[in-house]
Amino acid sequence: MTRIRLLALVWLLVFPLAALAAGYLEVKREAAVYSEPGKSSKKLTTVDPAERSPYLLKLLTDKPVNGYYQVHLAKSNEKGWIYKSYVRRHPGQHPSYIAYKRTFYKHWIDEDGDCQDTRQEVLIRDASGKVTFQDEQHCKVAKGTWPDPYTNTTFHNPKDLDVDHVVPLKNAHESGAWTWSAERKKQYANYLTYEKHLLAVSASENRKKGDKGPDRYMPPNTAYHCEYVKVWTQIKRDWELEMTEAEGETVQRVLESCN
Repeated sequence: MTRIRLLALVWLLVFPLAALAAGYLEVKREAAVYSEPGKSSKKLTTVDPAERSPYLLKLLTDKPVNGYYQVHLAKSNEKGWIYKSYVRRHPGQHPSYIAYKRTFYKHWIDEDGDCQDTRQEVLIRDASGKVTFQDEQHCKVAKGTWPDPYTNTTFHNPKDLDVDHVVPLKNAHESGAWTWSAERKKQYANYLTYEKHLLAVSASENRKKGDKGPDRYMPPNTAYHCEYVKVWTQIKRDWELEMTEAEGETVQRVLESCN
């Protein structure tokens, strides 16, 4: 993916969340707005993914009707209704927002039933060379060699490693994942298809990172910064998660410095 395309993705993802005031809803791209609280009524508009301003719609009522919230469309000066599944999260704004709990994102699971849960799968995948196991069934890793991209150091004891959600669970939750079903949350928490979605990294460094975005945390290994923000942007795009303004500005600044 070229730098221009990445910067374009950042532009589409960035939201000025800090500027939001009570009484506004964040809405997803391509959200439909209807004249009445039901999809059988006239469709007034569809939120254009190429524009930023329609993402913020003024909320006219705190209580939904059949799952629809009434909003004001500034461009047409019309009132319309938008279904709850098209609304993203901002603290104190979405009436149905559910605060983050780690237990919402079930992990680690053994999806393929081979006795190795997601953590063990990542440890095996990210090891440099073969690993040894604690048991004959090869269910749990005992030793190996792991190069940590965050600190540019090498580890041999899996107890010294965390399997990091590059876009942390809480960050994802507050970027739109709170609207997901329990099944989709579980899928995100254990996703192995994109190999950089989960990484084996220094446990102590991962805990310094916490739920922070790139505007508040970057790995101490500066040589990994370009790769880190590219992976971050890829995950946010693939899972349709938004960025804050500060987060997006940091990502864009780093990408502009990459070769």
